[in-house]
Amino acid sequence: MGFKLRALVVVSSGVVLGVCTYAAYRTWKKRQYSADDEGFEDVSKLEESLEKKVLVLGLEGSGKSTLVSQIVKEVGQKSITSNTVYKPTEGFNVTSLSDGGSPTVNIWEIGGKESVRRYWPKFFQDTDILVFVVDASNNSNQSVVVSEIKSLLGDARLASVPILVLANKQDMIGALNAEQISNVLDLKSIPSRSHQVKVLETQTRPESNEIHQTVLEVRKVLLKLSSHM
Repeated sequence: MGFKLRALVVVSSGVVLGVCTYAAYRTWKKRQYSADDEGFEDVSKLEESLEKKVLVLGLEGSGKSTLVSQIVKEVGQKSITSNTVYKPTEGFNVTSLSDGGSPTVNIWEIGGKESVRRYWPKFFQDTDILVFVVDASNNSNQSVVVSEIKSLLGDARLASVPILVLANKQDMIGALNAEQISNVLDLKSIPSRSHQVKVLETQTRPESNEIHQTVLEVRKVLLKLSSHM
């Protein structure tokens, strides 16, 4: 069963432009569903049944762009090579993932610079799954990561949204494993009734043309979670 990749929107610079584009996109989607609706089904339910939104957040340099690019790649395609250099996302990038069935999973990756993070809440609406990418090899910014995650959990728009924390860059010396990241971020204190939290270890294997097994596992989890919503 092949995976289908469909690029929706790519905004690599201009945060304000990105937010405006996102608002325009949501308006367009609402109108599209309204036009298709024959009055037999609520528009919000129709939208929910057709697409799922995965919001990917994380600090700058955590490896979000590389991870997302590999998550949506077709199995069997060449992966990222060592010559590929990703610049930090300034606005947001959107790609889609599907296993040929329903629903389509739209993956929204938002930039992680400090100047961009204040715009994160603009993208919370309609999120079905939250993915937070952590550079597990960087111990200097853990307090910032903890602060950002607590802020996310305090937003009503993300209430009950499943959270997938990716302990990325496991190939780096000194990288913390999933259990250690869970302890450092105090994820076990999150009430299970409010959020389903899962921590996975990931690495993107830039020196190889093959997608690392940990990335394939993330793809599998995202598709499974989306299909059961």
